[in-house]
Amino acid sequence: MLAATCVYGPGAQAKIVDYSSTINPSLKSVAETETIIVTATRTPLPATKIGASVTVLTNQAIVRAQSASVVDLLRDVPGVGFSRNGGIGGVTSVRLRGAEADQTVVLIDGVKVNDPSSPGGGYNFANLLVGDIDRIEVLRGPQSTLYGSQAMGGVIQIITRRGDVPFAGSLTLERGDLASYHALASVRGTVDALTYAANFGHFETKGISAAVAGSERDDFQSDQANGRLSYQLTPSLEVEGRTFWTKSDAGNDGFPAPLFVLADTPERAKTEELVVYAGANLNLLDGRSRTRLGLSQSQIERESLNATLTPATTFIGKGTNQTLELQSTLDVTPQFQLVGGGEIEEAHLRTAIPSRTNPNPIPLRASTDLGALYIQAQASPTSWLTTSFGARWTHSDRFGDALNARATLVASFNEGNTLVRAGASNGFKAPTPFQLYSNFGNPALGPEEAGSLELGVEQALFSRRLKGTITLFDRDTTNQIDFISCFRNPIDMCANRPNGTYDNIARTKAEGLEASLEAMPTDRLSLSIGYSTLNARNKVERSANFNRRLARRPEETSFLTIGYDFPFGLDVSATVSRIGESFDDAANSRPLKGYEVVTLRVSQKLGDHWSVIGRVENAGDEIYQTTFGYGSPRQQSWIGLRASF
Repeated sequence: MLAATCVYGPGAQAKIVDYSSTINPSLKSVAETETIIVTATRTPLPATKIGASVTVLTNQAIVRAQSASVVDLLRDVPGVGFSRNGGIGGVTSVRLRGAEADQTVVLIDGVKVNDPSSPGGGYNFANLLVGDIDRIEVLRGPQSTLYGSQAMGGVIQIITRRGDVPFAGSLTLERGDLASYHALASVRGTVDALTYAANFGHFETKGISAAVAGSERDDFQSDQANGRLSYQLTPSLEVEGRTFWTKSDAGNDGFPAPLFVLADTPERAKTEELVVYAGANLNLLDGRSRTRLGLSQSQIERESLNATLTPATTFIGKGTNQTLELQSTLDVTPQFQLVGGGEIEEAHLRTAIPSRTNPNPIPLRASTDLGALYIQAQASPTSWLTTSFGARWTHSDRFGDALNARATLVASFNEGNTLVRAGASNGFKAPTPFQLYSNFGNPALGPEEAGSLELGVEQALFSRRLKGTITLFDRDTTNQIDFISCFRNPIDMCANRPNGTYDNIARTKAEGLEASLEAMPTDRLSLSIGYSTLNARNKVERSANFNRRLARRPEETSFLTIGYDFPFGLDVSATVSRIGESFDDAANSRPLKGYEVVTLRVSQKLGDHWSVIGRVENAGDEIYQTTFGYGSPRQQSWIGLRASF
């Protein structure tokens, strides 16, 4: 589904508790019948009051999809594109509306998990499994007003389940082709004033060869766990803690001498991620005032190995984000709300590249500091109009001050069946520690900047059993940081930088359309159709690649999903995803052919607690590449058991 605010999953109802504070009591009755969006405004609001482009993947839709990897869930979300180096476990980049992968902020329960030790500070989705996710919210367009640096493409937030029931548990066991196994177990509940939730998952597969020309299988295994606790100290004060952990080991391929072309190698990539959050939520004025104080840290450690080399370890990296934040929300009146706060963020990196000549190099250590204040006002001067305006001031220890703003409106007509949304926003991305201080670094770099406009219309018919949407967007990015090759390059910037460096030289433009049709002809039959276009191009005049398409950005994507829930407990669904042609390089010399992926799913209830599940991924056995030279999984079948109690 492609829409300004779209919901994946039959029914489109959700009762959500914000990751940052208890839901506004005045919204509780609304939440029973209307989708509540958290990420767009950092506080829960009905979708009809949101002027931004948001897609919600509900828990119901996630369970029905049966996907093991989060990126497989995101594939059919409007404005989302991805590329992966091989099968599951290969380096995976996700792009929003044609922005670079490192221009998107990724949150897990409100905690930023982008990796400062990677060159652009992006997030690698390779190791992120579905686990016990309650919902995923994808917010498109520059969002620096509320989310600061890196949110030029948008925000992807993973929200895990809370212990908001007396007791519940689930168990999933699956086996698939390629000697693949997947296991998930979760429990959650409430004991007096204490709520708890915990989830544990394991995934392993012998995999495929990452190199399309290779024959050696590149295996992958991953363990994942998350937990959250909250305690109601008083009727108005709650304390909470959350943690998310994953550890993975993936085989991959490389570029061995003497040909230096992608081929089978014994290289491996090991990654461990840890996210920790502690905070307190204070509700006053009968819930009209909600304040959150939180301290969080996300840490990603990476290691690359090749057993044929001496030393075997070829890369060590550690990236850490630490954030202290204070946020307050005040419902001044039922028609006027203020959200404001401040953040202090520190990003640290430590990297080392051991080699035969220098097996124990001195690690590169660097850090950047950001401080910010933000405020957003949302008003409904009439019953049919809601507007918002926000501003953010950010101070960096390296590039000084930045000011960002965002304005939206949503107009409701025809008893809420017709919605018109519009928005204007800008964003920025501070240079990463790697871009500033590494052997390729340039301390004189300034922040990247982007401005965006969007306009969308949503129309519902037949008691909202049929809903269509269309959204147009346009984004300009300036001062984009690009890598400069210094091989035989005489420019002054390349002095003492034989391997290359970074500079603010790039300018890009992206524009497109996102359209969808969502239908529920009966209570048991559901249908979703989506279509997107994207025209993302290089706009650096007098450059060799001027007006060429940006790499790995298909011009067209579409999907069709149909599902039927039989009265005797059988649920069947199918999705056909079509990804158009693209190019793998900036010069548009390496084309990537378009492809179609068909996914078939079935689930049969066995009593009140057990279900047999099964799916066929890439049922058409399509051969395709999302990154030039890297293969993708062929047809793969899964079967399993799922229990809930």
